Amino acid sequence: MLRFVGLGLGAAYTAAREQRDRSAALQAQPDLLRQQAPDLAAQAAEGLITLDDATPTLDQRQKEERHRQQVTHADTIRLADGDTTPPLAQLVERGDITWGQAHQRAEEFLAHRQEAIDRALNSLHLIAENWTTVQDLAARPETAYARELLDGLTPEARTLAQRLISLD
Repeated sequence: MLRFVGLGLGAAYTAAREQRDRSAALQAQPDLLRQQAPDLAAQAAEGLITLDDATPTLDQRQKEERHRQQVTHADTIRLADGDTTPPLAQLVERGDITWGQAHQRAEEFLAHRQEAIDRALNSLHLIAENWTTVQDLAARPETAYARELLDGLTPEARTLAQRLISLD
């Protein structure tokens, strides 16, 4: 307590609370280790490693497990989307990449996938907003109006328009 002499009451209270929290965290460390990594807790109890060494190892294991779960999730989506490339988890298991690299690739895949979905949604909204033009062409396909519209399109767009007109 002498450590807090000279501090204002509020500052002393805050410093004491912070010290209490640090102390509680240090006391909880062995319990957490026993719950989540019994092998590390046993090594610490035997004096083979220190708690300070065991904690970063546990943190790394937990991070790797989160990466593993996220990669598995992305692999499931890739498979459902019809992707035929080897799953990222398989690449890790073969030793081709690390879980960190697989996690990064999974995040990139999910981001690109979402961008593709967003672009497709925008495109479909544009088609829906302009569907009356297709219906108008379908109602009078053999008119000069329809021929002039179709002639003004690129070959790809013309083929698409003709297919859409025949669907209506």
